Amino acid sequence: MTKTNALIHLGQRYAIPIISITAAAAVVYSTCRFVFSINKSKPNSDTFQNATEIPTPGSRYPYIGHLLALGETPSKRIIQWHKELGPIIKIHPGQQTWVLVSSPELAHKIFVTHGSETSFRPYSTYASEHYSFRGKGIGFAQPGPSYNKNRSAVISILAPKQIETYMESIGNESVELAHRLLRATEEDGSVDPMQHFMLQALNVIHKVSFGDRFEAIEDPKFHELSSLIEETMTLGGFENDLASFLPILSIVDFFGGSQVKMKHFIKKKRDPVFKRLLKEAMSREGPNVVKSLEEQKYEFTEEDKIVLMCDIIAGGTDTTATSLSWNFAILSHHPDVQQKAAEEIDSFIRAHGRVPGFQDRLEMPYCIAIIKESMRYRPISPFGIPHSVQQDVLIDNFIIPKGAMLISSMDSMHKSAENYPNPETYSPERFMNNLKTMHAAANGKLEERDHYAFGWGRRLCPGIYLAEAQIFNTVIQVLARCSVEADDELGLPNIHESRSGGVTSMPLPMSYVAKNSTQKPGLEEQDQPKIHRIRITLTSRNVKNLEKVSSDLIQRAKDKQLKVKGPVRLPTKVLRITTRKSPCGNGSETFDRFEMRIHKRLIDLHSPSEIVKQITSISIEPGVEVEVTIA
Repeated sequence: MTKTNALIHLGQRYAIPIISITAAAAVVYSTCRFVFSINKSKPNSDTFQNATEIPTPGSRYPYIGHLLALGETPSKRIIQWHKELGPIIKIHPGQQTWVLVSSPELAHKIFVTHGSETSFRPYSTYASEHYSFRGKGIGFAQPGPSYNKNRSAVISILAPKQIETYMESIGNESVELAHRLLRATEEDGSVDPMQHFMLQALNVIHKVSFGDRFEAIEDPKFHELSSLIEETMTLGGFENDLASFLPILSIVDFFGGSQVKMKHFIKKKRDPVFKRLLKEAMSREGPNVVKSLEEQKYEFTEEDKIVLMCDIIAGGTDTTATSLSWNFAILSHHPDVQQKAAEEIDSFIRAHGRVPGFQDRLEMPYCIAIIKESMRYRPISPFGIPHSVQQDVLIDNFIIPKGAMLISSMDSMHKSAENYPNPETYSPERFMNNLKTMHAAANGKLEERDHYAFGWGRRLCPGIYLAEAQIFNTVIQVLARCSVEADDELGLPNIHESRSGGVTSMPLPMSYVAKNSTQKPGLEEQDQPKIHRIRITLTSRNVKNLEKVSSDLIQRAKDKQLKVKGPVRLPTKVLRITTRKSPCGNGSETFDRFEMRIHKRLIDLHSPSEIVKQITSISIEPGVEVEVTIA
């Protein structure tokens, strides 16, 4: 995972003190290792004799390499190095070798044309050994039959046709987000949006994955899962894998107990939560990813499912929430852009009497351009997730040495004047003639790509369509209802600096005002969820189990503050059953006669359909049948 800020702590907090303590012995050792690594890295094959050496910046020290030279903001230093040295550079953070690419054309050759050689993942103690159970899932698995099967399953399940079945739910989450931003502003004067974006992003991917959602930021289960995602990102940070950069620091790992922490997190926290989520998903009404994995007979083990679902949940939450944060932070600086987008949305509402959905995207060209330009202007990750090579590779006459990490310099790539005229200027107009979905653009020709945030080739993000639908709906639904303005006390959000969010590069903590727009015809119906009359019929021969399920359903409905009537006891149905004995006898003793009593309860609710699905997704006692009728 890409934790750029951790490099600074690595160099300043650990490398200097320990190298000072080891003094002359460490210098001799490190210098020998340095010279040895240089000699060892030179390929001997005749194929590489006339190859061009990849440029390497100065400021490289024995053993610690370029760690200190990266400075407080590595992405800015790397942009500068690309300007000085060209579109491909090689640096050495500690004992590792990184090859960074800022040219889309060269990146395409490396990651797509030579994808069979460049689609490996570099080794990481946490990701490779613990998180992925030594290579399961898709995020950190190495290419091969298992990875191909996993990726094929995810691509099938997250395909555009499948995501269309969740569009209503995605739209509802976007409406709810807009209301939360407005309520928070009304109550507190302004709103810190990050947790609201996290809830919205997690609700969408949680609904798709497990068929459930969270009601509010205060929901303990939301906190449980969002904290788990955050800890997953943290444990994958470089600061928890020091020895991979500076082997001399393995003593820190030993005494610091990093691997003990990793094992404890996986076994005691992550695995129990995901085992529970997998079990609950199988019993829920409606489609979800977990049920699809079973129905399509992929024959995944429980460990396979845990890692796969963790990949989907973590990958679909943090990145989307970060993208939304940047979108609206940037928009707060550009009221003219907001106004133009609002006029485009209002025009559609006047013509159709409703807010546009993703199926109407081609009638929203300026809103599409805003989303694409925001993702270019502030990429969600400075480097993406690294690839690696397992043998020396010659590409464009450059030697990529065995074991090197291959990294897209996303900031440099998206600030290229050659590809984006006036790259430092925020200008949605640059994308007005590129209205392809980001899913289609990323899977199409290089010259037709809008940006590169979703990666490359065989490691291209499989959830692009879902992410795009979610971001589009959110921008539309929020701007249809409000504008985003500066907080009177704190001013506008800082969009020129960022903080490390693990894989992502997040905006600094911020607060702004969500100012209510004039209510428009077409919004009222969408803002009011449709209330259904729900009748739940429970049937069982076991009175005790029947009463328990009835009680659980009623309690859950009351927790959701719904209007509840029941349980109503219906007359007990008595079945008199006669069976013939075997072997047959004579007279009345030839038959066994007994009675079976069937008990019934009725519960009536008034609820939106989304809520009743949550209420009925409880653990059902054995022998109890549940029938739900929605009017």
